[in-house]
Amino acid sequence: MQLHGSFQDLRQGDDSVSAYLQRANVLFDELAATGWPLSLEDFNLYVFRGLRSDFKDLVTSLSTRADPLSYSDLHNYLLTYKYLNKSAIQSTLGSSITAPLVPTSSHPTASAFLA
Repeated sequence: MQLHGSFQDLRQGDDSVSAYLQRANVLFDELAATGWPLSLEDFNLYVFRGLRSDFKDLVTSLSTRADPLSYSDLHNYLLTYKYLNKSAIQSTLGSSITAPLVPTSSHPTASAFLA
């Protein structure tokens, strides 16, 4: 019961995706060794519940699958999602930082006030 409770309370927190999934996999293996294995469906569910909120969109999508994901597939999906989101954020930040500051015609320049 304690191992099931530990799995239900498992949260990613500040852990990387890999570290979080490794902790989940250890609990999964310990439950199997005690004779109380979890199904892959339950494994996926507990992992999804414990992920940070920035994975919400991916979890919604993966939850609709008919078949549960293996540890390896789940790990790959999470890492890919994190990479793509990090790249998108960096791209957005980079483009807003490097955007030139050009006055538009709706904003008068300083010389218009001096004339």
